[in-house]
Amino acid sequence: MRKATIIFTAGLLALLLTAPPYAAASEFQFSLAFSPALPMGQFQDVLDKTVWGGTLSFAFRPTGSPVMIGTSLGFGAYETDHWETWLGLTDPDVLVDMRTTNGLLSWNVFLRIQPERGFLRPYIDLFAGLHNLRTDTTVEEGDSDDIDGDFSINNASDTAFAFGAGAGIQFPLLRFVRQDGRRAFSIELDLAARYAKGGRAEYLIETDEYGVFDGRRSRTDLLTLSAGLSFIF
Repeated sequence: MRKATIIFTAGLLALLLTAPPYAAASEFQFSLAFSPALPMGQFQDVLDKTVWGGTLSFAFRPTGSPVMIGTSLGFGAYETDHWETWLGLTDPDVLVDMRTTNGLLSWNVFLRIQPERGFLRPYIDLFAGLHNLRTDTTVEEGDSDDIDGDFSINNASDTAFAFGAGAGIQFPLLRFVRQDGRRAFSIELDLAARYAKGGRAEYLIETDEYGVFDGRRSRTDLLTLSAGLSFIF
């Protein structure tokens, strides 16, 4: 694994150093991706469920720099339960729909090494940020005339520091170029993987009984796979 990483890094640096000279310009990237995350290590031992979600990211390359700086926000859910129960606050009582969602938010800032030119543009990311695990329960309006709108409460929330590295590749689906050959705007397919070492956090997992959860505490390591579109200008 380490040898493969060294080879990939060396190849990427070679692309940067051998790119033809031209008047470099600043670059902006805005990306939307489908990004399921797989718990790893202790997190997998406790949770053993895929976090299904997506990622929004933004990156900027200063003029003449081989390095981009950016930020990303990932969001997903690993358990969602629906059931009916009696509200227990009125007489006569009211039967309501309940929904509990266990989710994860990840926020990162990253440095990216990526050649500015080329049909295939591989990249390497180094990042640091936060993992937030939370459980929210919503009382839904349903068919009852006695409940006016939905309302929700937060059952649990905890945040841990995270850091890691990732790699990916972009290639154009649609590209517009200027007269001098430089890219004016492009839409590119973006495929990537990231591994995050997450600190310890407390979170809830479902039991065999609806609406009843157990508390757990573990590290929050994640392997995130993503496929999406990058809008580059």
